[in-house]
Amino acid sequence: MTVSPREPAAAKPRVPRGPVLPWVSRQALVGLVVVVALAAAWPALLHPSAYQKNLVTLTFLYICTALAWNWLGGYLGQVSFGHSAMFGVGGFVSARILLSVHVPFAWAWIGGGIVAGLYALLWGHPTLRLRGPYFSIATIGVGEASRLVFTYWEWFTGGSSGLSLPIESGLKARLYWWGLGLLAIMVCASYALRKSSLGLGLLAIKSDVEAAADVGISPTFYQDLVLFLSGLAVGVTGAFYASYFSYIEPGDMFGFDRSISWVLMGVIGGIGTIAGPALGAIIFVLLRQYLIASYPQLYLGLYGLLLVLVILFEPLGLTGLFLRIVHRARPDLMVSGPVEEPLSATATPVAERREAK
Repeated sequence: MTVSPREPAAAKPRVPRGPVLPWVSRQALVGLVVVVALAAAWPALLHPSAYQKNLVTLTFLYICTALAWNWLGGYLGQVSFGHSAMFGVGGFVSARILLSVHVPFAWAWIGGGIVAGLYALLWGHPTLRLRGPYFSIATIGVGEASRLVFTYWEWFTGGSSGLSLPIESGLKARLYWWGLGLLAIMVCASYALRKSSLGLGLLAIKSDVEAAADVGISPTFYQDLVLFLSGLAVGVTGAFYASYFSYIEPGDMFGFDRSISWVLMGVIGGIGTIAGPALGAIIFVLLRQYLIASYPQLYLGLYGLLLVLVILFEPLGLTGLFLRIVHRARPDLMVSGPVEEPLSATATPVAERREAK
């Protein structure tokens, strides 16, 4: 009786270490976990007042909206002054859902976001064919037209009187945790979009539309898709805003100052980055509270002056300033992680791409 030699056991697959996705930076993942953990522990450790907790919740909301605006204004390079239209649509649709169907508010937020994304496609599909200041001017018209239409649509929005939502006990305290979760989702979505093939396609379109089309990228599809995603996210934040204040009216939800605020957040922090709009939103909220308390009649003009000064002297925002300081201190150090490089710095020059073809 012959005994066959034992076959060697199959080698076990090597378990990868670190993040599941290879393009996820370990520094970015650790930084996000630390920030979320600190924000979650903050109420229990420091016992903030109701005013302080509400202010932080609103900061979460503004960060989410600034990141969603940055998908279009930063990654694609199409500066929109009409995102208040999607903010208002999401808020009023979710409010009507809550008043009519009485579903959990999270489902109403999703419904408002989807309708807001579709509304963005309705006006964005034709206007995205415009570039630069022409697109920006068109979005101003979209925002103002939306404000007027929804103001006179009294059956749906309540007109100038607005809509009042049911007030629940302890709702604002619960919305702090919802806002923190929404913030984590938006940061992850911004990072994934920036690192995905969609993000690279948006960067190529931002650099040169014709060159992007020559290499097989569909500018129409990519622009429509990112506008829908941006409108959906802004619509969800508008729905969150409606639930938080339990009262909304068209002049507030569709106001031009809202769109200016999101542009200012991106410019202050650094358009086209991930950390930039978040940092800009934090500074904006603190600055807004001070200006409204000290100069209630002039704060919008001061916003405009600040926007002009930042564009003139620091066009890449605080993120660009940070990268430049680090580069001067350590020229040999490659800065990476949660703070992204400005998109213009990572773009391949158009002439080099055409020579390589």
